[in-house]
Amino acid sequence: MDSFQDKLILIVDDIPKNIQLLGSILSREKFDIAVANDGQEAIEQAQKLRPNLILLDVMMPVMDGFEACRKLKEMPETENIPIIFLTAKTEKDSVIEGLKMGAVDYVTKPFNSVELLTRIHTHLDLQDKTRNLRISNEERRELLHVLCHDLANPISLTVNLLELAPDVSEPVKQLKNDIRSILANAMDLIDLVRKLRALEEGKISMEMMLLPVEHAIAASVSMLERKFDAKQITVETNIPSDLSICVERTSFVNSVINNLLTNAIKFSEPGSKIEISAEKLDDKVKISVRDHGIGMPETLVANLFDINKPTSRKGTGGELGTGFGMPLVKKFVNSYGGEIIIKSREKEDSPDDHGTEIILLLNPECPTAE
Repeated sequence: MDSFQDKLILIVDDIPKNIQLLGSILSREKFDIAVANDGQEAIEQAQKLRPNLILLDVMMPVMDGFEACRKLKEMPETENIPIIFLTAKTEKDSVIEGLKMGAVDYVTKPFNSVELLTRIHTHLDLQDKTRNLRISNEERRELLHVLCHDLANPISLTVNLLELAPDVSEPVKQLKNDIRSILANAMDLIDLVRKLRALEEGKISMEMMLLPVEHAIAASVSMLERKFDAKQITVETNIPSDLSICVERTSFVNSVINNLLTNAIKFSEPGSKIEISAEKLDDKVKISVRDHGIGMPETLVANLFDINKPTSRKGTGGELGTGFGMPLVKKFVNSYGGEIIIKSREKEDSPDDHGTEIILLLNPECPTAE
């Protein structure tokens, strides 16, 4: 086993012989040791010393192990310290109740030194991994904050400089309008990242609204116009003007529809078409994005939403991707209370009717606040 030198373990027991035995076992493993004789003293020592792990006897005077465990888990400074109960064999049933209070494990008396050390090492390893993960998450949140802040500043400056440039001709005026639209979209994406952080941290809820499907599709198609033109792909839409869905606008247009259309373009042959349609279907709105491209094998379709499975591949024009787009799409669609369905046929298997259809089933109304 690895050495855990400099790891501090707090032994809590009212029987000196048990403390002596545990101390001997732990000292051989180079652990640092602190001792408490009852639950109240254990709480005071834990707050003062912040041990890496606590071995906590169940039956003690003044305050028993269960009450001490409950109080330790209620205090922010000690809630993350792993607690292993020390218990007699006859107390197993009550220990199960104690585990519900936040302890991670228990060891029965008389102690088996190999079992005891194995459990200690396991939970110290787990504690280290949990701490590292927590640090990593904090660093990721800080990085996102810095990126959003540092990206927003030059975008805002560019918008201001754009207003100073004169409209010397109609093409220049149109170009300025296009740039404004692109910059506004970039700011919306930065705002979306900030919202996602806040959502993950439970600080806000998704701001749902009724959005006309026709407007959402038109906005996305406009943003991707150059990609359609580059492959000479025709877009055919069949969307009733009175059809709306309950979504968060920025994420739906910029992440969901943009991703679906970008993938459809990527895997379509030059000169082909992409069909976008919408209709009311029972109590849902069905939105379909259908291409006539190379299609996907069943194994790829099955893994498309799993961020841990490799799904990225080159498009018909050699386009590259990350494989992260579709898991993000599913995450957003689920947050809207919707469903996503994929149907695909490979060109090799269905030469006359190949391609992929992505179907979104979304709510036509937003729930009213009670």
